[in-house]
Amino acid sequence: MISHGKYTGTVLDDIIASKRETLVEAERGISLADLRRAAETPEISSGRSDFLAALSTPGVSVITEMKRASASAGSLAPELDPAEMAKTFIDGGASAISVLTEASRFSGSIDDLRAVKAVAGSSGVPVMEKDFVFSDYQVYEAAANGADAVLLIIAILEPEQYSELLALSLGLGLGVLVEVFSEDELEIALGEDPQIVGINNRNLKTLTTDIAVFESMAPRVPKDRILVAESGMKGVEDVRRMESAGANAVLIGESLMRAGGSVSDLVTSLSR
Repeated sequence: MISHGKYTGTVLDDIIASKRETLVEAERGISLADLRRAAETPEISSGRSDFLAALSTPGVSVITEMKRASASAGSLAPELDPAEMAKTFIDGGASAISVLTEASRFSGSIDDLRAVKAVAGSSGVPVMEKDFVFSDYQVYEAAANGADAVLLIIAILEPEQYSELLALSLGLGLGVLVEVFSEDELEIALGEDPQIVGINNRNLKTLTTDIAVFESMAPRVPKDRILVAESGMKGVEDVRRMESAGANAVLIGESLMRAGGSVSDLVTSLSR
């Protein structure tokens, strides 16, 4: 359910409706009980990389985002090879990799997540499943398929849902990036003391971005949290601007996908 009806009529409505249909089909194939057993097996849980630690190093950490398409820009990389792109990201110095698994608007899948984890697991670079999560089933599905972290979007969750899904994710040993688009959502997010908070610079009604959004909201986040700037950054100058405003990490997707995944120049420039 969309929180408070704020984004009714936006792209989120369509995505959530599609996701509900997809989940009905998924549960016919694999039960919640089976997913839970898989997520909790020692083989899976012992192979998780520490998302929080990866974003806690000095300087600005770079979360590289892998997606075949986006709701705002359409098709980006329809012929994407997830394993090859993961290798490019890791070799370029990415701190973590975000993988879009939503199908209707982003052309992603759980298969993409598994392919990336198969490459990233040995490197210790954590992999976050980026999807529109509103049920226990989705959290267990992510964990069972190799995710080291999940995304929780306050805009699509009621406060009680958020609290329950955050506790479940952390209990499974997953990192959690809690994403907000507004000051009201930030207040809800901080009510559960999340370790990692993402401020998204995208306007969900117009799909445009403005990195001044992060600058206006960042001061409200306690200094002991990992703060992630999301969307709208085109290069080093924008990332430095986010760092000056308090970002510990940045999540960059579209600009990297258009550049064929070349992250090394960005990471090298940020380390100077």
